[in-house]
Amino acid sequence: MKSSALVLFLSYLLLVEPTFSVADPVKDQQEIKNQDSEDQCNSYCFLIFKPVLDHFVELKQAANTSNELKEKINTLELSNKDLQIQLSNAEGLDKNSKLLINFKDEQIKQISKQLKDKDEQIREMNQQHKVKDDKINNQSDLLKNKEETISNLQSQLAIAKIQIENKDNLIHIKEDQIKDKSEEIKNKEELIQLKEQQIKDKDKNINNKITQINDQSADNMNKAKQIDELTNQIKSISEKLTEKTDLVSRCSRMDCPSEGPTGIYNMVIRGINAFEVPCNSTGWMTIQRRMDGSENFNRNWDDYKKGFGDVKREFFIGLEKLHLMTEAQPYELYINLRDINGTSRYAKYDNFKVGSEMEGYELTTIGKYSGTAGDSLKYHENSMFSTQDRDNDSHCARSHNGGWWFKTCFQSSLNGKYYKDGKKPYQESYGITWGTWKEYDYTISLTFVEMMIRPKSI
Repeated sequence: MKSSALVLFLSYLLLVEPTFSVADPVKDQQEIKNQDSEDQCNSYCFLIFKPVLDHFVELKQAANTSNELKEKINTLELSNKDLQIQLSNAEGLDKNSKLLINFKDEQIKQISKQLKDKDEQIREMNQQHKVKDDKINNQSDLLKNKEETISNLQSQLAIAKIQIENKDNLIHIKEDQIKDKSEEIKNKEELIQLKEQQIKDKDKNINNKITQINDQSADNMNKAKQIDELTNQIKSISEKLTEKTDLVSRCSRMDCPSEGPTGIYNMVIRGINAFEVPCNSTGWMTIQRRMDGSENFNRNWDDYKKGFGDVKREFFIGLEKLHLMTEAQPYELYINLRDINGTSRYAKYDNFKVGSEMEGYELTTIGKYSGTAGDSLKYHENSMFSTQDRDNDSHCARSHNGGWWFKTCFQSSLNGKYYKDGKKPYQESYGITWGTWKEYDYTISLTFVEMMIRPKSI
């Protein structure tokens, strides 16, 4: 403050201007001289004091800067004190934390030791369980083998029962026809019924045995004994089934004999009068034949349902018979074909089946093809049969000659019009056609066709 006052005072002295007044000339001259002297003195003094004034200005500025620094220092000191207090508090907390951490570390060490002991106990227990599991697995494998053996025997029993049921159904079909036969057949019928009762009794015994097996424990010795008993039961049933089958085959016939002379055989199917069919020596039954054009195949629905023609020459066995036979068991189909030049080929299918009349005698399935004529029947699979008076394919049966499983319209038609020269004339009805015979040339009409079936088991 003193330095500031001194600076201001000196500045005032230097800057004060001289005052003038009116006087006499002499006095004025003297004053002018004095004034000049005073001006010179002032200039001189200014030159002398200017560095001092500059120094004082610098000192003032330094003082101002010093005050600011002091204030900052004071602020920093206060901040430093706060930091020291916080540091002191933090050190106290750090000591407590270290103590707590050391305590927790000790606890963790103890727990780790306990866990290690537990792990050791668990390993020992796992080892014991593994030994026990191995024993259990061994016992389970033995039990599983026994159960599989019993399951196989039960499956064999189920198959045997199905076979018996199928044969029973066949016997019931035969019974309606057997009633009209001689007293000898009646006696045989009674024998069959007796055999049936015996088989039912055996079935009941087997079911009782199976129930006992299911209720009993997994005792290996008892199961082995039960398996032996079931095996004996199956053997007995098989023998009875063979006897029954032989007896039925002597009473009536629905299939051609697998071994025997070629000729005409009498067949009996439930719901249909006995009828004749051609059979060959290998068990094939002829169901359709075309050979000379002697029979008209452009028939109505009822004719194709019942069958028509001469079994020794040209004929069709009938759709209802085909349905009943192929419904009872699976059949193979063999088609023998020949053209005007004498070239013969064949087509064979391993699963031939015809649906019921309610299903339009649909060609339900024909199975897998093999042969030399090419496959021209697979196209017609799942198609209904059509005739001139019942066209199930919109128009094909009306515009083509003969009934067939038409399908917009055909790749084969074995009941078409017969042309002796093997050629369909222009704008005439289609003949006996098999598309793959020669690159789907439908002007070719075959001169010989024979469709045959036999059970797949033969």
